Amino acid sequence: MLTLPEQSGRARSAPKFRSLGLPPVAPELQRAVEHFYHGEAELLDDWEWRAWVELFTADAHYRMPIRRNRLRRQRKTDEADDLGGLEVAHVDDDRTSLDMRIQQLESGMHWAEDPPSRSRHLVTNVRVKAAALDDGTPVEGEYHVRSNFLVYRNRLEAEVDVWAGERRDVLRADDGATGFRIADRIVLLDQNLVLSKNLSVFF
Repeated sequence: MLTLPEQSGRARSAPKFRSLGLPPVAPELQRAVEHFYHGEAELLDDWEWRAWVELFTADAHYRMPIRRNRLRRQRKTDEADDLGGLEVAHVDDDRTSLDMRIQQLESGMHWAEDPPSRSRHLVTNVRVKAAALDDGTPVEGEYHVRSNFLVYRNRLEAEVDVWAGERRDVLRADDGATGFRIADRIVLLDQNLVLSKNLSVFF
């Protein structure tokens, strides 16, 4: 079993996996991951952006690839695969650029969020899998998680946006109060063309 410092050669992003047929994780782990996501959603809905970004590791990667219209024969191609070539994304942040986005929100100079949006983050269908390398070697203290989300946003009097999609996370166990930290997040919107005026909220 590898520990975290020994993992530098592995792919960073959480892979797509099928939960049906996998052995279930311990109920305590499942509840802990779901509790973590409920707390994360609460921070976003309460505009606690600084506390939210602190849930990410120093080497975190947060990205939202564009969705492509695919032919039937291409339907099994993973749209989140960033290992085979260049990818266009709506958002592609490391921890430094995430911190800069939070600083902009805190500065009062983020005109797309002044007044701030009222949002509600719903997270469901949480599926947890112990992380492992391609050769099956377990990665201690790390988990791959797929979850579905629905985000509602209302801004000013009549601006309403609803986004649905999937998140793929790499969670690392943490000794702090939150129990986990996010090392990698892929956000897959179920929209090919984003109809909202902006994507100034987090997912």
